[in-house]
Amino acid sequence: MMEKLKRYVFDHFESHFIFTILISVVLINYFVYSKIAFLNFYYLPIMLAGYYLGRRTAVLGAFFTILLVGVFVIADPQNYYAQEEKYHMYFHLTVWAGFLILTGWIIGGLKEKLRFTDKLREELAHEKELLDISNRRLNEYSSTLESKVSARTRELEQEQGTVESLKTRVENTLFSVMDPKVARLMIEGKLRNEKLPVSVLFSDLKDFTHYSEQNPPEKVISELNSYLGEMEDCITQFYGHIDKYIGDGIMVEFGAPVKYKNHSILAVLSALSMQERVRTSHPQWKMRVGIATGLSVVGLLGSKRKSYSCIGDTVNLASRIEELCEPGEVYIDHNTYMIVQQFFHVSRVRSISGKRETDKIIETEIQSLQNLLNQNPNDLQMMYALGQAFFKKRAAGAAMEVFDKIIRLDPDHIEAREGYQEAKRNQDEYEKIAIRGKTERVAIYRVTGIKDPLMDRNKIPRYFYDQYAPEFSKIKLPVELVHACEAVDGTLGHGKTVALLSYALAEQLGLSHKEKEELLIAGYLHDLGKMIVPHEMRGGHRPLSKTEQALFHKHPVESTRLIKQLGYDSQILLNYVKSHHEHFNGSGYPEGLKGEQIPLGSRILSIANDFDVLTSRRKNQEGLNYQSAVKELQKKAKAGKYDPQCLAALIQLLNLQSASTHQLARH
Repeated sequence: MMEKLKRYVFDHFESHFIFTILISVVLINYFVYSKIAFLNFYYLPIMLAGYYLGRRTAVLGAFFTILLVGVFVIADPQNYYAQEEKYHMYFHLTVWAGFLILTGWIIGGLKEKLRFTDKLREELAHEKELLDISNRRLNEYSSTLESKVSARTRELEQEQGTVESLKTRVENTLFSVMDPKVARLMIEGKLRNEKLPVSVLFSDLKDFTHYSEQNPPEKVISELNSYLGEMEDCITQFYGHIDKYIGDGIMVEFGAPVKYKNHSILAVLSALSMQERVRTSHPQWKMRVGIATGLSVVGLLGSKRKSYSCIGDTVNLASRIEELCEPGEVYIDHNTYMIVQQFFHVSRVRSISGKRETDKIIETEIQSLQNLLNQNPNDLQMMYALGQAFFKKRAAGAAMEVFDKIIRLDPDHIEAREGYQEAKRNQDEYEKIAIRGKTERVAIYRVTGIKDPLMDRNKIPRYFYDQYAPEFSKIKLPVELVHACEAVDGTLGHGKTVALLSYALAEQLGLSHKEKEELLIAGYLHDLGKMIVPHEMRGGHRPLSKTEQALFHKHPVESTRLIKQLGYDSQILLNYVKSHHEHFNGSGYPEGLKGEQIPLGSRILSIANDFDVLTSRRKNQEGLNYQSAVKELQKKAKAGKYDPQCLAALIQLLNLQSASTHQLARH
């Protein structure tokens, strides 16, 4: 009952309050004598109404209070202006009424502002409470976050490890059955089917089938795997792609999948290295190698089981050349010959006819006739017999040379003229070989070794070679590694020339024996760092962008790193290599050293390097002879590229030595 009464009072408090005020006004004006004195009493309830009930209620209460007081004034005016004038009393009541309403209005307005403030305070308190709850939750989460992160990190590491393990297993599986370069390009999605110029190499062992039948299978497989492993080293060192093993035979492509421009040079170097390895490690066997160069279709062959291979006429030709090859030899086709002839000793393979035993008899006869001619060079009858022997051997070119010599000695020698004409008619047939599957005969060449660049008399005078060449054979050097690097650029022999010329200049300038040896090694190995430069940027085939130039300029530093890995730890030697592209005027790289800041050995290497570049055939242009090369170096020296002392030593070495040689010849 009390709860209902309390709720009723609170729900109707405003109307009750106004009603109470009005009752109070009535009672005061009815019972209190001094009514004017009690007018100020009404401020209290109006102020309370404004504070507790708001502006509207306060103003409304003030209005009704004034209205009631006005009723009492009109009803009994004597009780109000008995002590004062009538108009003065009305003025007093009017002012009082105005202030009463104003009081209700102001106090009510202040209360509303206070309510707004209270509301804000309540909202802030609520927000603070929510913030405290969030902070507690955040602290609870933070306390467990580290453990959650650690747990998640372990999970990710485990997943990453699993992925890496699977990737490694896939790569290892691919690498075990496929060339790593091909596998990597497959994984990266960069392997294409295309038609490319490539050099294809075929090799096999003579009579290996007979050997395998005469020995236990364990021995055969063990020795064959040993042989193939060594052949792999010779092939991969020169960037060849092993297509397949065919029993004891191997098929290799050079120039695919990586498009090395000088693939023919790499193929021949690889073939010579293979033959040398067989001679030293497996002397019981003889190997045949055939190489052909031309366009072939290359790509992934197969449906489910794929292999990277090439097909086409070039492949067939390489296989046929290998079949015709003499054991222990390297045979190449005409396309390969045209590219590699400047770097290798190559001879024409004559057309094969008759039994090999007959050939040996003819060769014995030729040797005997040549020995007799050495004793009597002008014996025309003996000379004619030699020409006929060459013709019987089907060496038409050699026969023509002999007959031509007879004709020059005796223009009326009819038999020699007839022999010359017959050899000329048959030259194409005799000196080209019929290949199974080809309608036309093919020119085939035998590669017997790498040319010594120092034997080029346009590059190096004879006296220079005779004096300094023996020094090169006194030091063991990583020849195949340097050959592989130079072959990519098409600069085979560059290191050897720079090495020997640097040695000679060092002697001319009075350096010690140790310094000369270190310069010889530095000159031979100075370009190894070019292996970090992409092959398409090497060889000067096109201008380089600034980014490419910046990469290229890092190769001297990379050379020092590789040389150190090879076991050459002399800091003097490494400094020679690192600074060999510094210019005397400070415009070189990699550090922009100037003048005497550049080690003397580096200044020597700089001149030796550029001398060989000028005297070598580059980009289908013949090299200068050494006299013209020196003139070009002098022009660059005027621009400040070279140390004048080193250039003067080179000029003195070439010119003065030449003069002394001429004097000796006259005496």
